[in-house]
Amino acid sequence: MTINNVFQTVRSSRLRLIAPLVLAFSLLIVAAIVSRPVAAQGISPLSLPAGFADERVVTGLLAPRAAAFAPDGRILILERGSAISNDQNGASVRIFKDGQLLPERALTLDVCGDSERGLLGIALDPDFAANGYVYLYYTRQATQGAACAYNYHPDLTGLVGPRNRVARFTMTGDTIDAASEVTLIDGIVTSVGYHNAGDLHFGQDGYLYISTGEGGISSLSATNDNLNGKILRILPGKGVAGGYSTAGNPFDAAPGARLCGVELVTFGNGPCREVYALGLRNPFRFTVRPGTNDLYVGDVGGGLWEEVNEMKSGGGNYGWPEREGNCGNGTLCSPPYTTPPTYRDPIYAYAHVDAGANVDSAIIGGAFYTGTVGSQPYPAQYVNNYFFADFVRGFIRRMVQNTQDGTWSVPAPDFATGGSGIVGVITGLDGDLYYLTVISDLRDAELRRIRYVASQNQAPFARLSVTPGGGPIETVFTYSALGSFDPDNHLPLTYTWDFGDGTGIVTSVLTVTHAYTVSGATSITLTVTDSGTPPRVSPAANATIFPGDAPPTATITVQNLTEPGRQRYYVGDTWSFALAAASSDVITSSWKVDFHHSDHSHPFLPSPPPGQRTFVTNYNESEPDVWYRVWLSVQDSFGQETKVYSDVLPALATLRFDTDPPGGEMKVGGVAVVAPYEIQRVVGVDVPLSAPASRIIGDTRYEFAGWSDGSAQQHTVTTLPAGGETIATYTPVIVDPIVPWNLYLPALSTEAGE
Repeated sequence: MTINNVFQTVRSSRLRLIAPLVLAFSLLIVAAIVSRPVAAQGISPLSLPAGFADERVVTGLLAPRAAAFAPDGRILILERGSAISNDQNGASVRIFKDGQLLPERALTLDVCGDSERGLLGIALDPDFAANGYVYLYYTRQATQGAACAYNYHPDLTGLVGPRNRVARFTMTGDTIDAASEVTLIDGIVTSVGYHNAGDLHFGQDGYLYISTGEGGISSLSATNDNLNGKILRILPGKGVAGGYSTAGNPFDAAPGARLCGVELVTFGNGPCREVYALGLRNPFRFTVRPGTNDLYVGDVGGGLWEEVNEMKSGGGNYGWPEREGNCGNGTLCSPPYTTPPTYRDPIYAYAHVDAGANVDSAIIGGAFYTGTVGSQPYPAQYVNNYFFADFVRGFIRRMVQNTQDGTWSVPAPDFATGGSGIVGVITGLDGDLYYLTVISDLRDAELRRIRYVASQNQAPFARLSVTPGGGPIETVFTYSALGSFDPDNHLPLTYTWDFGDGTGIVTSVLTVTHAYTVSGATSITLTVTDSGTPPRVSPAANATIFPGDAPPTATITVQNLTEPGRQRYYVGDTWSFALAAASSDVITSSWKVDFHHSDHSHPFLPSPPPGQRTFVTNYNESEPDVWYRVWLSVQDSFGQETKVYSDVLPALATLRFDTDPPGGEMKVGGVAVVAPYEIQRVVGVDVPLSAPASRIIGDTRYEFAGWSDGSAQQHTVTTLPAGGETIATYTPVIVDPIVPWNLYLPALSTEAGE
């Protein structure tokens, strides 16, 4: 079954979903146009403590992932696409300079940008002002086979499939020379598209620290013979040839140690000299504490816990996949914690809102605030605090270290709330905190600054919406300033509208109306003025509407190529998508595919190249509430845009797990449960399964005898279309009874004479 939906929007509109129309059987769905309000672009500011302001620095970014400040004040920002295309398999370094985002790209690379891959991390050489060295972490395309394939691991040739790479480039002026690339580390596995990590930072020691994810293969994290699920540490060479040293690393002199980053085969065959720490899941963002080599790593968790790990020395194993937070994987525990001697626990961990769900939390490692240069500093209680964010829950928290015993605490309430899609928290040259935030797949992402303004009157924020977005020339448009606000609450607010046709209005009411006499794309603007002393005016909010222009229409079709006629997907299917029909006014179209998981989504194919009209349902996601959404966007000659989508839903099956005798414990998907236990999973999903070696029932000890499927005590069950039951059988341990010492002695006679 597919679900199709469509809504009218414009190039500058934030996505707003409406209730889906569910149509059975047919894979060709006719879309219906639904008029929706046009909303102005812009990130809603954070809710902060009194005296703090959240200010826009750079806007108009496309899915940025990281940023770095140059010593001269320029900001280098990584974003998707190029100057001529938003293709997911291209990525660029942008320059923000003298108050504007330069239109020319400093560098554009061919990458794999599907799922969570792409251009992910950037660091500038400590001697950047002299040598211009820029270090990038990105997903390079395959050297053999499909450019951006999945599920190629293990590959003993090291050639098949894309890999994550760390490379050095040289920058001159505002240009990075693509031909100057020197590959440092290559071959980091990205077999399923997600859990790539990708952050880069230099320590005080001059070493480059690198975070890598486990690539969706959790077992890679646990061993030192590969580069995945790790913090790596290298000292880059400064010459033309590049290269690096690993002197001082924990496994640098281990027997059989090798430089895994220069080999394409990066697993097995001896310890990797680059490894500094292991046992990490997806340490997407981390920082080095200023003036030290101490790392503070945000490790994105699985179903239960998000972690902040402190690394003051190398060689530590932080537990994944055996442990998460301060607990065994898949368990909730409370103090006092018991830490196995082979592992290091985080200095802080927080639980998911819904225990067992990996959809409601995702930590974003942060930055230290050590003081502001040239403007109002933060109050004293914030100095030397560590600030981190959560991508899903939208908060920024701070951690405070006790200077006496070195312990950390997290003050309540959260420092900031109300964020959307925060992907990075960094410290600027001025010492203030900056953050990158992404709210959609449009060019509406921003870099913002958190500044302390004390008692100064802060500017208000303007928010607008217009209903409808387009229509016949006689249409009366309704404009609303609902959502506009002043952080100081200096009321009343005054709303100044520019209708884009030479007319406007200044009013104190939230809603006004207007009609047009000329057709075509029309830009409208709203500014808001507060009642403070002196009054402050907001940055302008803008949107585009289309009087006299009906929106374009389109329909799409999706098909299962693996098993034509089966309308729900299995893991590993190949599906196609195509334009079925469009109105005559359509002049451009574009596609994307998202992977939805409960109440949020992940970019899967954010902007497939023109020749790619298929996708593989490769997400081996443990939760059943998942689906793929195929989007088509069409535009007419005025620029009015219509989006239509089709949902590819999963085929689900029920798995049952039990023990004989019943009531035994086991781990299903890494979560400790008591049998019998049932779950629903997408057909094709792998479910890790393990049972304890023994159990006690009453006074009897039972030992594990085997699984009903004949597999090992710890193995993986693949979800079949019919589901199934797997039973762990235990047998009683027969112990010889303890016999009294005189049981077999002959009876002693008391008769006389004997």
